[in-house]
Amino acid sequence: MAWHPFRRPSAARAGDLERFFGRLARDQLGPGYGAAERRRDFRSVFATPAGRRVLWSLLDWCGLFRPVAVKGDPYETYHRDGRRDIGLRIVRTLEAALPQDRDAPQDGSEERQS
Repeated sequence: MAWHPFRRPSAARAGDLERFFGRLARDQLGPGYGAAERRRDFRSVFATPAGRRVLWSLLDWCGLFRPVAVKGDPYETYHRDGRRDIGLRIVRTLEAALPQDRDAPQDGSEERQS
């Protein structure tokens, strides 16, 4: 039987999803989680070679490097633009300056932390 996107998940699959989302809920971000923490998390996750490969895949899936306009099809254009917006949010999060970053040298060098 072929997979159908609107088919209800089996009981076993639904249990897997419940456990997955349950773990996400337990690891929720919490009330003190803000832009600075999000940026640190994103940078930490995407700092490894595997993280950079995942980041590249995500940005590619978002269509960040492709045009969004589809001549004669505004719905597909809007769909592509929405996907691209997610990629832009990821990039903006990674590139956002923290308050202490604004005082750092802008020549591309970073101070070593001991």
